[in-house]
Amino acid sequence: MSHAIAHKSAIILLVGAGPTNTNMILSAAAHASSLIAADGGFKAATDAGLDIALVIGDMDSQSEPLGSQSVLKMTAQDTTDFEKCLQVCDAEVFLGVGFLGGRLDHQMAAFSALLKDKRVVILIDDHQLVFIVPPEFQLKLEHGTDVAFYPLVGVRADAAGLQWPLYDTEMAPDELISTSNKVDGSFIKLKVDRHGLLAILPVQYLATVIKELRIGSFTK
Repeated sequence: MSHAIAHKSAIILLVGAGPTNTNMILSAAAHASSLIAADGGFKAATDAGLDIALVIGDMDSQSEPLGSQSVLKMTAQDTTDFEKCLQVCDAEVFLGVGFLGGRLDHQMAAFSALLKDKRVVILIDDHQLVFIVPPEFQLKLEHGTDVAFYPLVGVRADAAGLQWPLYDTEMAPDELISTSNKVDGSFIKLKVDRHGLLAILPVQYLATVIKELRIGSFTK
């Protein structure tokens, strides 16, 4: 089912109801042009003192009145509040806090949403950032940086600049994965044949990742 776009911005920060804190939200918001709260994420965003463009979700997590806050209630139960936000918003880059950690089923549902959406979506917590690798991607990183790659579906990948590189390698959840890897040199370069390889990097590289993924979004 298609949905009308309710909000559009260059970089949208989505705040979910999962584990988060004010510092995490403010750090991510520094890179965003607008903020959307996914249902229960409204309280965390409000506590951070930020302006909220819109609250989206089924509103089953609201314990306090929303007052004059702009709200888009979507009652469908076959999608999560995170997916609802993605359905009715458009951006060059989506950042998401409050979607990692906490309940494992909620985190797995967030990864499923990343798999379904071909746009640039980066999930963030206090320590790491997560996104799906585009068809071709390279990133300057410090030698020895911890990195990980996990295939959500079967993919064929090349990955250079790693302690354990990949050469035209078949990856799948029940076959080869590439967790606990490290940067060997000063950059990594990846190529994948389909959308589905999850990258996990230290959160301090957020600005660099946003820049490189935005460049890629204009060349698709």
